[in-house]
Formats: sequence, C-alpha cells, structure tokens
Amino acid sequence: MHSPSALLPTFHTSLQSFASSPSTFLILHTIPTSALPSSTSSQIKTVHVLDSSFNPPTCAHLRIALTALQSTKNVSKPQRLLLLLATQNADKAAKPAAFEQRLAMMTILAQDILDQYHPTATSQGSTAENGMDEESLLAVDIGVTKYPYFHDKAISIDDSEYYAGLATGQQPQQVHLLGFDSLVRLLDTKYYPPTHTLDPLSALFNKHRIRVTRRMEDGDKYGTAEEQDRMWEALARGERESEGGKREWAERIEMVEGEGEAVSSTKVREGVGKGDWALVERLVGKGVGEHVRREGLYVADDKGG
Repeated sequence: MHSPSALLPTFHTSLQSFASSPSTFLILHTIPTSALPSSTSSQIKTVHVLDSSFNPPTCAHLRIALTALQSTKNVSKPQRLLLLLATQNADKAAKPAAFEQRLAMMTILAQDILDQYHPTATSQGSTAENGMDEESLLAVDIGVTKYPYFHDKAISIDDSEYYAGLATGQQPQQVHLLGFDSLVRLLDTKYYPPTHTLDPLSALFNKHRIRVTRRMEDGDKYGTAEEQDRMWEALARGERESEGGKREWAERIEMVEGEGEAVSSTKVREGVGKGDWALVERLVGKGVGEHVRREGLYVADDKGG
C-alpha cells in the first residue's frame, strides 16, 4: 500500500483536473490497486456506497461499512465498497482538512476495512495466493463526486458505467450506507427546490437501496430507536405521499442498530485540540490518528463538517 502522505500530490492534481472537467464522478484510487472492475471476471452485483465528509474518517465509518459488508440481507455477491467524497456539500464547507488530506485518510480507512473484513489476506495478494475466490475478495474504491445529493450521486455512478459488467453492461445495485441524521436530510423536502417535493428520490429508490444505522448518541437529539423508526414507518404508511414520498420506498430502506462507541468528527477534532492522542486514536484508529498528528491536521479547527 502506498504511503498516505505520498499520495497527497497525486490527489491534489487529480482533484484540480476533476474540478475543471465535465465529469461528475471519478474513482481516484483502489485498494488493492490490482482490483479494478475490468480486471475481474465476475460481474459486480452490489456496490456499497459510504458517502461522507470524512473530516476525518472515524471508527464509526469503519463499523458502518463492515456490518454492511458482513450482512447477508438484501445483498448479492460479488460486492464492492465505494468510499465517496463530495467536493460540494449541501450543508458543510470544505474545511478544516483539505480534500486531498481527507482522501489520504480514506485510503487508511479502506485498508483498515480490508484488514478486518478478510484478515488473512494481504492488501496486494491475489485470490489464488490467499485461497479466496473472487466472490469473497473485497476491493475498496475511493472516489469523488460533484453532487451534494444522494439521488444525483446514484445517477452519476450509474452513468459512469465504471461498475457495469463487461459482457452484459448490467449495472450493480447500489446500497447507500447512511446514518440516521442523513436519512433525516434525505427525506427533507427543503433540499429539493424548486418544487420542494421528494419526487427526485425516485431516481434512487427505483433501482437502489439504503441501509440506515440508527444514532443513539447526542442525548435526545435523535430519540430512541423506536422514535427513529417512526420516520420509516410514516413513509411505509403513505403519510409522505402528499410530498412525493412513495410508500413502496420503505421496502428499500433497512434500519439497523449502531454498534460501538458513539463517534463524531467534532469529538475527534476536540481531542486533537486538547492533545489527547489516546482519545483520538480510539475514535479514528491508529493509522488515521497517526496521519492526523504527523500532518498537523485540526490543530486550528475551523469547525468544518
């Protein structure tokens, strides 16, 4: 695996090229580097999409990805993971960590996910060397998009044909991995001008699925699991139809329990500010923590997303 810091100049140049190009979605890095979709003989059936500001990546991101990859519900193999960074965000400014720094940390997160998903395989080993078939071997892509909204992201991923089968051209199903707070934003009509209805989400739900991890931290901000499920239940009962929300969409939403310690990027950055590196590494993992410390990130936090 390349050193994350060594990738910074490449990511910086790639981001500049992406910004000036007409492309709306681009894969910048894959781990293992040999595992491009075109190099596999099996049609990718499922792409799990973990879309976040990754400012920084945390152990919560790792758990959300791992539990989805290890689940057998509504998932067909071979499967793949896409860590996706939006260069435009509907709510958050591009600070305090530069995008290339976030991408570098995403490579560390990707390797941590791979190490825990199949710990006996090396990051650069072949399927034959590790005694693993193609359906069992996981690859993680690191990509960027210019779109802030989930339905546009889903369309741009499909339109890129990056994951389309070589023989059939068939697109895999995307499973977007959300925290409950992202579900709240997804179903908020204020994000869909000028009509301010949920109609644009048909582009997402007609073909793809979402997996929502309940959030049980931040005091009473999100409520109990039962209270969080009421948003899904209201959709299933047709109570959002006047806003364009279709009851059948509820069948394509899976609500799951969160695991482990509650983590927020804000808590991580506060730990950096206090010099509490034991706390930081507990929240983001050793590799990301070491990169943050080595690169001097978040020392002067501008409260970015």
